[in-house]
Amino acid sequence: MQAMVNQTKQGPIGCAPVACALKWVGSLTVLILSALVMILAATTPKYQWVGCVALLPLFNAIRVQSPIRAAFDGAIWGLSLFAFATMLGGSQISFDLLSGALLPVVLGLYGFFGARLTRQVGFSPYLLALCWIGVELALKPLGLHYGLLAGTQSGGVSIELVGGFAGYAVVAFLVAYVNAALLSVLSEVRVSVSSSRLISSEAPPRRSSIQQEFPSCLSYLILPAQPRAPPV
Repeated sequence: MQAMVNQTKQGPIGCAPVACALKWVGSLTVLILSALVMILAATTPKYQWVGCVALLPLFNAIRVQSPIRAAFDGAIWGLSLFAFATMLGGSQISFDLLSGALLPVVLGLYGFFGARLTRQVGFSPYLLALCWIGVELALKPLGLHYGLLAGTQSGGVSIELVGGFAGYAVVAFLVAYVNAALLSVLSEVRVSVSSSRLISSEAPPRRSSIQQEFPSCLSYLILPAQPRAPPV
């Protein structure tokens, strides 16, 4: 009974209220800072490279949060974009009611449906990047010349060539895909490191360590051969 009381005080899945609150505030702070990074990439030529990592917190929310929470995070990210664009200036996002309403609504919907899609088919950089084209189309009324993501890379010659030839929706797709793919790689590395530490602490057989160190599609190439029957 005492254990049940302690679990109730700690909140869901053993998380203390203070720890959960700090974690929530930390993730929200990182999300808001990523919106600042996006605006800096769109307005400052020397920061254009950070456009390739500015979406990581938003995509991470889509990857790990519920659809409702991902929608909330997307809306906060959109509001932060609007706030930083108006405070810092130099961005094509204008300070008006349309921008202030459209950015959080569109990005909130993207977070919601992206999280639902992730729970159905898994975290897919390709599908999330493809859906981002819908975000660019929905933000057309804002009059962004290069769109939201392509605007962060508009100074590069190669990006200008790709955008001029195939359209800046393709550039936005590529930028979103790079962000999501990078997050996918980082999450796999983190899982691999955590698994390796767990394996080391439990001292598993040698065969298990081989399976952790190599991709599953290649592990069968290095596993010991099956014993054969004695010759007749």
